[in-house]
Amino acid sequence: MTAATRPDRSWRTAVVAVVGLLIAIAVIGLVGIVINDNIHRTVERAINFDVELEDRGDDLRVAVLEVRHFHRDLLLNAPEVARVDLWEGRYEVLLDEIDAVESAVERQPDAQDLPDISALRALAVTYHDDFTAALAAEPEDPDAFRGIAEDLLVPIDDMQGIAQLVDRAGEVRAQGAFAAIDEASATGTLILVGVIIGLGAMGAFLGIAVLRLVQDQRRLVAVEQAALASMAEASRAKTDFIADASHELRTPLTVLRGNAEVGMAMDASCAHAEILGEIVDEAARMSRLVDDLLFLARSDASSVPLDLRDVDVAEALRALAGRAEVLARERGAVLEPQVRAAGTIRADPVRIDQALLVLVDNAAKYGPPGGIIELAAEIADDRLVMEVRDRGPGIPPEQLSRVFERFYRIEGTARERSARGSGLGLSIAAAIVEGHGGHIVAEPHFGGGTIMRVTLPLRAGRLELAPAAAG
Repeated sequence: MTAATRPDRSWRTAVVAVVGLLIAIAVIGLVGIVINDNIHRTVERAINFDVELEDRGDDLRVAVLEVRHFHRDLLLNAPEVARVDLWEGRYEVLLDEIDAVESAVERQPDAQDLPDISALRALAVTYHDDFTAALAAEPEDPDAFRGIAEDLLVPIDDMQGIAQLVDRAGEVRAQGAFAAIDEASATGTLILVGVIIGLGAMGAFLGIAVLRLVQDQRRLVAVEQAALASMAEASRAKTDFIADASHELRTPLTVLRGNAEVGMAMDASCAHAEILGEIVDEAARMSRLVDDLLFLARSDASSVPLDLRDVDVAEALRALAGRAEVLARERGAVLEPQVRAAGTIRADPVRIDQALLVLVDNAAKYGPPGGIIELAAEIADDRLVMEVRDRGPGIPPEQLSRVFERFYRIEGTARERSARGSGLGLSIAAAIVEGHGGHIVAEPHFGGGTIMRVTLPLRAGRLELAPAAAG
C-alpha cells in the first residue's frame, strides 16, 4: 500500500464515519419523536376520555343516590311542596348528569361496550312521570301513594345499577389507558435499546467519536425514560386522587348527610336534633371542601373546566353586584359597588362570579363587623379590571405573594384567628382567573386593608364606560 492510498482511504473512512454518524443521529431523533408522540397521544386519551368517563360515572352515582334520598323523604313524610321541590331539583341534577355521561360516552373512540345511556334516560323519565302522578293522587289516597312510592324504589335501584356500570367501565378504561402508557414506554425503551446496540456494532468502524456519541445517547435515554416515568406517575397520582376522593369521600358524605336530614325530618324535637344538625352542617362543609379539592385536581390534570361564551360586561357586573351585596350583608358587612365597565368578554360567567364572590366573602370575613367593602370595575388598556377592597387588618407585605397558595393561612395576625376556612378559596379564584388568561394580585389598601385586583382580557371591539351601578 502506497503512501498516496493511505490518505485516500482515511478520507473515505472519515466521510463514511461522518455520514454514518449523521444517519445514526437522524434515526435516534426520529425514534424519539415517534415514541414521545405515541406516549403523548396515549396520555391525552387517558385524560380526555377514560378519566373523564370514570369521573362522570361517579357523579351520576351520587346524583341517583340523592334522588333516592329525597324520594324516601317524601315516602316517610308528608309530601309537602318544599319537599317535592327538593326532589324535583335532585331529579333535574340527575338529568344533567345523564347528559354529561352521554356526552362523555359519545366522545369515546370505542363506545359499543359501554352501557346504553338512552335506556337510563328513559328509565329516569318513566320513574319521574310515575312518581309525579302518585304525588298528585296522594291527598285522595295516601295508602296507594305509599305503595306506588315503595314500588318506584326498584327503578331507582336499576338506575343506580346502570350508573355503577358506567363508573366501572370508566375505571376499567382508565386502568387500560395507563397500562397502554406503560406498554408504550416499554416499547420505546426496547426500540431505543435496539438503536443503541446498533450504534455499538458500528463502534469499531466509527471509532472513538461514535463511542462518545453512544455514551451521550445513553444519558439522553436515561433522562427521557425518567421524564416519561415521572409524567406517567404524576398523571396516575392525579387520577388516583380524583377516584379516591370521589369514592371515599363524596358518596359517604352524601349518605351521612341524607340520613341525618331524614332523622331531623322524622322528629325535629328529639333529644339528638342538635347533634343531627351539627352532622348536617359539617357534612355540607366537608362536601364543599371535597368539591374544592376536586376542582383544583381537575385543573391540575388538564385545564380549568370552563364553559366559555360571549358575555355582556355591564349586565354581568350588575348581576354580580347584586349577589355580592347579598353575600356581604349575610356576613355583616356593607357593599359599595362602583362598577361602570361595558363591553364584551369571552368568559365563563358562573366561574367568574365564583372567583369574585370568593374575594368578597374573604373581605367580609376578615374585615371589621359592619365594615365597608368596595367592589369596583372599569376598562383599562382593553382589559377589564375588577377590584375588591376591604378595610380590615390587612396582610403583612412579606406574605402578599403567598396568599393564593393552597392551604396557606396568614400567620401572626388577627386574620388567622378570626375566621375558619379550608385555605382553598383564593387558590380556586386564582385558578379561575388564570384559566381565563387573566391574572390576580393582592396589594395593601391605602389607609388599611387589602385590595384584590382581577384583570381579564376583553374581546376586540368598541369599549365604553357605563354609569355606576346603584348601591
